Order: sequence, then structure tokens, then C-alpha cells
Amino acid sequence: MDSYDKLLEKAKKEEIQPTKKGKKKMKRAINSSRWKLILSTLTIVLLIVPVCYILTFSYYAFGTKSTTLMDIASKTLYITEPNTTLEEMEFDMDFSLFSMDLSFEQYKQIGDELYPVKNYDLHFVLDELVGKEADSKLEKLYPKNPTDKNQWIAHPRQFLVDFSNYNEWKVLYGLPEETVVEAYISLNDLYEVKEVENAMKNVHVTWAAIYTGTEDKMLSSSGNIISPIGYPVQPDQSYWSPFRDSRSHEETFLEMLKDLLPYEELAVKVSPHKSLELKERIHYIEKNGYETYGVVVTGPKNEIESLEKLEMVRFLKVGEVKLWNWVQ
Repeated sequence: MDSYDKLLEKAKKEEIQPTKKGKKKMKRAINSSRWKLILSTLTIVLLIVPVCYILTFSYYAFGTKSTTLMDIASKTLYITEPNTTLEEMEFDMDFSLFSMDLSFEQYKQIGDELYPVKNYDLHFVLDELVGKEADSKLEKLYPKNPTDKNQWIAHPRQFLVDFSNYNEWKVLYGLPEETVVEAYISLNDLYEVKEVENAMKNVHVTWAAIYTGTEDKMLSSSGNIISPIGYPVQPDQSYWSPFRDSRSHEETFLEMLKDLLPYEELAVKVSPHKSLELKERIHYIEKNGYETYGVVVTGPKNEIESLEKLEMVRFLKVGEVKLWNWVQ
């Protein structure tokens, strides 16, 4: 090979060598950019998640939203589920991304003692209730979806009820002497709550159903099926009770209805009722006052039996029964 050919061959080798080096540099640059993008994305994601948790916690805790939701749940159950209470510091909260789980225990007074009867688990996404589970420990279940006929407390003008008054009294008389009983009493007319208490001195009147102009047919003016609403008659010092230190349970009851009015859709989801018709019922109470057509009572079996002699007692429905715990 002459000198010219050698020079040309050398030039070709030198030209090829830089090209291969350039490709390697380009490949390294691409790989480096790819890893930088992956790491940047992971960093952003890792930053977003805790930020979202902080925002969620701030929304529920610092914005008092969790307290508002607890108040709505508490007030709803007090007025829609007869003879129930929520014990002090029984609310458990658990936060996840943009959601909150609220769990609490519900109690009933049977005789002289409170018994756990139901555990609620509510799942909120922001302030929307998207899931509800109620684990009941009750032996006798109040209608899950009350209708105009299956109420346990009936208005004096309501003649069709989904239970036999005769059979219920028969069940009561057949219970052992050493038992305390919860009973749902339908009255033959409208009465002041104090008048009913005075007539039933030997038992506890725990809850009163308040007449709101709709209970004679259990239908609102728009034709929606409604259910009894009322308030606890006995003093309640539980921390979460809206009636704690209440001077007038009647006035507190009306205030609660007004408090729930802006959240009525949520209240309906919390309660077993399909319709509350709060605006219509608030208007009636403000105009006509407070009268009851039915109450829930609890006490010794023999004392509950004696209520059959009262002229004001129309129907009886036996609720929960426990062994003797009466100490009065």
C-alpha cells in the first residue's frame, strides 16, 4: 500500500472512531435524562401524598368539619331512633386521602342500665357520606325502612299497625318476673309529655314521639312517608348528647331540627328514615307547640304490665328485655 492509501485509511478510522464515541455519549445522556425524569416524578409523588394527607387533616380537624359531621350524626340519631344515646368519648376517627371514617357505639336504656345495642361505621369522602354500616346487637329490630303501617308507635288516628296489640301484651305477661322491659306505648290522644310522665311514675319515660302534623297518616304534605321523631325525656349528661345540661328538652329538640335543616340530605342517609321533612315539621311545632302521641318506657315487667290499666294507653309493643337490674 502506498503512502496515499495509508493516509486515506487512517483518515477513515479517525472519522469512524469519533462517531462511535458520539453515539455512546448520546446514549448516556438519554439514560441520564430518563432517570432524572423518573426520580423527579417519584419526588413529586412522594411530596403530593403527604401534602394531601395534611390537607385532608386540615379540612377535617382545623376546619371543624369532623366536629360538624359528628354533631349531625349524633343529633340525627337522638331524634330518629327512640330510646338511644351515644356515650362520652366513644367516637373514633380515622383519616385517609380526602376521606374520614367515623365509628361510634349506640346505647339503649333498659331498666336502670345502658346496654350497647348498635355499632355505626360511617365513611365520608370530604363531607359526603358514601358508606354506612350498622352492626346491631338488638334482639328486636326497629323497622329498617319505616312505612305508614309498620311503625312501633302509632298516632291515635292510625288504625292499621303491623303488629298485634293483643299478642304483645300476651308476650309481656309471659315474661319472667325478674326482668326489666323496654316498651313502645301508643297513646289514645295527644298529651303533654309531663302529663304522661306523671301518669307513669313507676317506670322511666325515656323518649317521646312529638306530633308534627304529619303522623296521623305518616305522610308529609308532599306525600312522602315519614317516621316518628322525638327527644329523650330523661336527663342525659353524656358528653356528645345535645341534651347535656339542657334546661328544656323541647326547646333543644327544636334547635336540633333547625341545626339539621341545612344538612337534611346527610341526616336522611345517617338515619333509617327515607324522609324527614324538617322544614314542614319545624313550621308546625313553632305554630302549635309540643304534644306527644307515643312514648318509650322502661322498667320492671310488673310495672310495665300495670300501664294497661291507664286510659291513655292504646297500643303496646315490647322492645328489649334484660335480667333484673332495677335498684329503685
